[in-house]
Amino acid sequence: MRTLMRGVGLSCALMLTAVGLSACQRQTETPSETNAPPSNEAREAALAAEQLAALGGPANAQQRASYEGEFQASGGIDALASDGAGAEGAWELRLLTDYAQFSRPGLGDDGGITGQRAYHERGMRVVAGPLTITIMQQACTASGIELPYVANVIFEGVSYQGCARRGIEDGARVTWASVLPELIPAIDACLARMTSRPVRVTFATSLDEGQVSVRLRDADGARRECIASASGSEVAVFEPISDLDRRAGEGDPEFQRGGNEPRGGECRAVEPAVGRDGQQLGWLIRRSC
Repeated sequence: MRTLMRGVGLSCALMLTAVGLSACQRQTETPSETNAPPSNEAREAALAAEQLAALGGPANAQQRASYEGEFQASGGIDALASDGAGAEGAWELRLLTDYAQFSRPGLGDDGGITGQRAYHERGMRVVAGPLTITIMQQACTASGIELPYVANVIFEGVSYQGCARRGIEDGARVTWASVLPELIPAIDACLARMTSRPVRVTFATSLDEGQVSVRLRDADGARRECIASASGSEVAVFEPISDLDRRAGEGDPEFQRGGNEPRGGECRAVEPAVGRDGQQLGWLIRRSC
């Protein structure tokens, strides 16, 4: 009988050990789930809460008047995301009374119907579809131009920061070439890899980790994608791409480096591309019809 009890006790001990090991295994597996990167929704909620706290309390009548009406905002390579994630390509926001449109060359347009604006003592916030928009009245300088407002657009877990003005201005829409001067070092590094001339840049945009993607088309129509450091010191990728591989807004405009003016052709207008210091960088070839 004692032998039987010892056998039962041993069995119970083994079962408890197995249960304990299983529990330990579950405990060690749990942290791997909690260490998963936050979702876009979680990042957006954290960014929105941080920006809302910066706006302060409710606005009085005078403060509210500074944030009524329409706004136009834009950002580029020198307007970094507030979370330090890296530079973004050119973007533009048009905030109307009932709709907001967010444009990113190469990635298309997004937007939505605006909700009720929340006016605060240090700014205004409004949600428009997938966009959470914050406008604050403070001096903002981008690409050598000073504007009276700072704008933040939260979209897909990323905070885009730029400068804004009241009212919507007519004129040239934002394109990849809106930040051309900042892209020139990478463009020059990629052009140095081309063996035939002339070469046109059909699209360029900044990527993560200080890199720039540059798309090139040679005189025979062959296209290549080049990925270089923003400083132009290194080329990481240089490979052909098919005619089917195109980015939104690619080819409008095109850019040609150098001083010789290219032919525009039918439905193509040629204009000088000028840097921030007024020096000519080359030529922009835009669609005119």
